[in-house]
Amino acid sequence: MDRFATLFGVIAIVLWSMSVALTRSLAEALGPFGAAASIYTVSGIMVWMASSRPTLRGQSAAYLIICGLLFVFYMVSFSLAIGLAHSRQQTLELGLINYLWPSLTLLFAVPLLKLKVRWWMWPGAVLAFVGVLWAISGGHGLDIHQLMRNVRSNPVAYALALGAALSWALYSNLVRVFSKGAGVLPLFLLATGAVLWALYFNYSSTRIRMTWPAVTELLVMGAITAISYQCWDIAMKKGNATLVAALSYFTPLSAIFIAGLWLHTLPGASFWPGVGMVVAGSLLCWSASRGK
Repeated sequence: MDRFATLFGVIAIVLWSMSVALTRSLAEALGPFGAAASIYTVSGIMVWMASSRPTLRGQSAAYLIICGLLFVFYMVSFSLAIGLAHSRQQTLELGLINYLWPSLTLLFAVPLLKLKVRWWMWPGAVLAFVGVLWAISGGHGLDIHQLMRNVRSNPVAYALALGAALSWALYSNLVRVFSKGAGVLPLFLLATGAVLWALYFNYSSTRIRMTWPAVTELLVMGAITAISYQCWDIAMKKGNATLVAALSYFTPLSAIFIAGLWLHTLPGASFWPGVGMVVAGSLLCWSASRGK
């Protein structure tokens, strides 16, 4: 395994910690559809300019179709979930659901990559899921009635966040199986932008009005998106995927903290046990796969 490829995965994790905050901030300025479409168009162009021109020659149809669809679905789902949140507090809850993907990545690696794991992988996955339920319950512990009320208040956003976590976990495994060579990440990003522009023109009633703060955030978010997903692609194909996945388990903690500071909405004390359970459960999953 390539150590430099593993380092790229670490860089991706650090950059991803900023994505929830900037995506929500841009969605408030440009609308959920306009912000998401702008982010992935800018990032796709940046990746295209910074790397060699992608080619479809030599790539398997499974990679182009299956991985491409999963990639686009993740980007669209994540961006719209954050943009459609009814409040900044709900943004943090949706962001935490999205960060179930590290433990889901290892769960899917068992059948897809034939990964051998120890028995505590399964309680670790359950603990991470319980942590999300705790956080969504709005500080009431595992109050199922309050949980259902919160989800019913914005079912589309919660479903998109969960769909994002599932699709990225699948993508992270299947890209290792199907990809050959450098991949076509710029095309995936531009395809995501095209889908989001189509949604914007058909469903959005918010007109994009660019301000200098919005332009600055858009350029920063575009660069973060471009660099982070390119780094992740390299790490998943050539690096130590298990180690990178282990480090990614701390992303919920850093992402929620950064988002809370950036959006001036630090969650209350009752929210952090849920975050802690997600991190602890994910680390259990990782430890169950070490040496396997």
